[in-house]
Amino acid sequence: MTNLYPWLTPIYQQITHAFSQGHGHHALLFKAEQGVGAENLVNTIAKFLICQENQKPCGHCHACLLMNAGNHPDFHLLAPIENKDIGVDQVREINDMVNQHAQQNGNKVVLVQGTERLTEAAANAILKTLEEPRPNSYFLLQADLSSPLIATIYSRCQAWLVNVPPQDIALSWLQSQCDEETKQILTALRINYHRPLSTLAFLQQGLMEKRRAFLRQFWVYYIRRSPLELLPLFDKELIFQQIDWIAAFLSDALKDKLKIKTNWICQDLTKGIQQFNQKQTTLGLLKANQIIQTMRLNLIQINAVNQEIILLDGLTKLITEVFEK
Repeated sequence: MTNLYPWLTPIYQQITHAFSQGHGHHALLFKAEQGVGAENLVNTIAKFLICQENQKPCGHCHACLLMNAGNHPDFHLLAPIENKDIGVDQVREINDMVNQHAQQNGNKVVLVQGTERLTEAAANAILKTLEEPRPNSYFLLQADLSSPLIATIYSRCQAWLVNVPPQDIALSWLQSQCDEETKQILTALRINYHRPLSTLAFLQQGLMEKRRAFLRQFWVYYIRRSPLELLPLFDKELIFQQIDWIAAFLSDALKDKLKIKTNWICQDLTKGIQQFNQKQTTLGLLKANQIIQTMRLNLIQINAVNQEIILLDGLTKLITEVFEK
């Protein structure tokens, strides 16, 4: 069980114990947020199922060596290609492989990445296989925590929620991975909603200072009531994080207005939030949060060439519908 993130160990142990007792489920569904390492868990379980030694995964048997080299003939990946939804032809190809005899005389494992991206026809095709499992054939399905799934697929699987770890476990792991001060790490954890891998990337990429600079410019935009003060600072590679930084600031401002003192994300900006709030109303902050969430949703759903228009529209609405009211 090498290289498994510590907060995933309890789930791994529960699942593998069930298999060692002879009652492991043929289809395991993992629902998780980005940044908590679900891929690490699923890949380790796949190696456990493929390994043919008693101590699983051993890492040195022929099956493990093939897995580590990425060319085990009985391990199959089903995933979106070129960011397109998973089509029925892809599923039919996988189903044909599952129906064949295992080439290594062991288990066959299918890893489905982005289960929520199955088309209706593809979902129906894979459902038939899940309903009538073949001997020694296992499906490991990954899905985004917030994405809906077809109920019939959900009902054919044993579902596992991979949640963010407790703060002490995440902090201990992050301290082993970077040299930042504890206060900085805890701030980064809050900003990244306690997702350890997202937090580590945030710290390694120097985004703490970029966030501060971006929110300082957000203040300038607010004071001058000019979207052009902030619009040029949006980075296509960071745009959703930048939207989340604004959303967290406005969310904490609303908490402050409602006298809620717990679970703030921007605890490092308390004074700025309180100063900002002197001229805000509760209804105005509710509206501001709604505008930012709509902006984020539009950025996800609408073609990237219109990003600047979406940003400009949202920033303008904040001014006209909130700040100038």
